[in-house]
Amino acid sequence: MTPSGARAARAAGDRWRQVHPATFIEETREHDGSPPMGHGDPRCWSPAGWRWREANAVVAPRFLRRVDGQWRQRVFGQWQALPLAAPAVHLAWFEADACCRRAGCRLPSEAEWEAIAIEAGAVELAAGDERRFHWGAVGEWTASRFVPYAGFRAHPYRGYSAPWSASRFVLRGARHATAPEMAHPRYRNFFTPERDEIFSGCRSCAVGG
Repeated sequence: MTPSGARAARAAGDRWRQVHPATFIEETREHDGSPPMGHGDPRCWSPAGWRWREANAVVAPRFLRRVDGQWRQRVFGQWQALPLAAPAVHLAWFEADACCRRAGCRLPSEAEWEAIAIEAGAVELAAGDERRFHWGAVGEWTASRFVPYAGFRAHPYRGYSAPWSASRFVLRGARHATAPEMAHPRYRNFFTPERDEIFSGCRSCAVGG
């Protein structure tokens, strides 16, 4: 667990706004007058995120478009109805951050994500309860940059897991294409904030603490 992980779990336990990754139905509806997904509202974006959006004319997440008022998604080259209940996917970090800001929330740190995933899993296994913290459908962006922390051990393929860079953000969780041995709450992945072709989504954490 990351430093302060146990404290993060206790502190974050009641702050999670979503026990599952954000879904398309949550992100495509209007919210307090802002456009769906916040793409046209600079109030929802960080300065760097808004510059990226403007420079690349981004109006929706990759592989989405609106036709006759209905959202469509391109899957393997074919446009089809967007499964609104599915986790929102192909979000750049900039978009994930904007989605959280739009809801008055924030992205969790990787310490918070890891701590609550491990703690919730232990409670569920012991009590036989239904999962209270759903993960495994998409990689989830966090607010943390990809830098080393005490106790972290890099994968033997050091060219992948040890080129520390503050320009990259950490993703936690797994997705349907993840190898089973890598689907672990402590596994770290990382990408630059504009990457949106990957199976990436997010969940929000209440502001504060």
